[in-house]
Amino acid sequence: MKIGIVGAGILGLGFGHRLSRLGHSVSIFEAGAEAGGLACSHDYGRFRWDRFYHCILPQDTALCGLLNELGLGGELRWTRTGTGYWGGGRFHDMSGNRDFLHFPLLSLVDKARLGAAVLWATRVADPWALYRITAEEWLIRMCGRRGYEVFWRPLLKAKFGPFYDCVAAVFIWATLKRLTGARSSATAREKLGYVAGGGYARIVARLDEALRARGATVRLSSPVTAIAEEPGGGCAVSFRDRAGGHRESFDQVFFTGPTGLAAKVVAPSLLAHVERTARDYPTSEAYLGVACVVLALTRPLANYYVLNIGDDRIRLTGVIEMTNLIDRRAETDGLHLVYLPRYLAADDPRFDAPDEELLREAMDEGLLRLFPDLLPSQIAYSGVHRARFVQPLPLVRAGGAGEARLPSLAHPFQVLNTSMLSCATLNNNEVVSMVDRFVENNRGALAAVGRERAAAPRNS
Repeated sequence: MKIGIVGAGILGLGFGHRLSRLGHSVSIFEAGAEAGGLACSHDYGRFRWDRFYHCILPQDTALCGLLNELGLGGELRWTRTGTGYWGGGRFHDMSGNRDFLHFPLLSLVDKARLGAAVLWATRVADPWALYRITAEEWLIRMCGRRGYEVFWRPLLKAKFGPFYDCVAAVFIWATLKRLTGARSSATAREKLGYVAGGGYARIVARLDEALRARGATVRLSSPVTAIAEEPGGGCAVSFRDRAGGHRESFDQVFFTGPTGLAAKVVAPSLLAHVERTARDYPTSEAYLGVACVVLALTRPLANYYVLNIGDDRIRLTGVIEMTNLIDRRAETDGLHLVYLPRYLAADDPRFDAPDEELLREAMDEGLLRLFPDLLPSQIAYSGVHRARFVQPLPLVRAGGAGEARLPSLAHPFQVLNTSMLSCATLNNNEVVSMVDRFVENNRGALAAVGRERAAAPRNS
């Protein structure tokens, strides 16, 4: 069967990889100049690394399975990392249980309630029920008003901005479930991983090689302008590249970007499917984006991989010092790579602000309030990376949520995107797992469509 996939992120590339291995003919269309989507890489001058920060957890079985298939399993490197928390005007270690017990901003009662909440959430809670209550309400109920005000609310505001008081509690459940799984029971310290020799650039390159080796096509700088049903069956994809406009026919087309973007390019006859997808998977209604300042420094900042910000006056979501996870001598030419993310609503006007303005805000109202001794001469590189559609948000909605399943194959056009992740944070392991489950669930249907189209006469 001839299949077109719109979007060359990890979802689109991984999906194409699976389908091509089943013998389907695959073409992938990507509007950007580089494959990988949120996992694409960037040239920082003296080295190349991920545009946005990523890590791999020991329990990421689907992603690690894909890496083994691609011959990259042996390139995984694991590191014990540290976590910090800025609050009350100073840094606090939060890397292990001992650190938590000595955390001065919470009383013993607060800590006991917080610890009980984490245990209950990760071992007992029904995540589907947590779609019916906001994270704010749930955390106040579980941790108490003071524990929420001192510890959780600053974190929610830093992460979710205008959505902090309406995001569903299931997001907190999924985050706690994922992060506690990364902590060793022996040390209670996080163990995180990465692919040596370039990070996600190596993963994306190996996927691209595997696709092309099986005859698949990855069209970069080729934005899709229209998708319409063909009179004889299947769909036609219209797209642009440097040579002009083109139109290509497929037996089946999948759209892996945000559902709202699909509505802008499909023909009227396909719009009902897009609208039904939006109703069935309503996390597509609200997205967080990120404006991320990236620095390469000649000095380290702290000993943490992640520094969480519990202070409204610091205009950052957090500080991610990537070179406390990866080997800076091998990966970043000895420089210290730091990400300063600021999560914003997808329609926030600051996405259109000049780089200089975002850099100044991140430094003067963020990093320099944490590290006032950082000197301009110690910054070897600075830049701003933006993405409007990063995290589809589970917002509380009337009636809550019943257990959602991945869709069955919709012929000849289907949306398949991260709004369909249930009870999960957005991470590449969940994306790869979703692709694997969809392909396995619909293997027979895909083959049947292929046989049906092969038997049908083609329009010339």
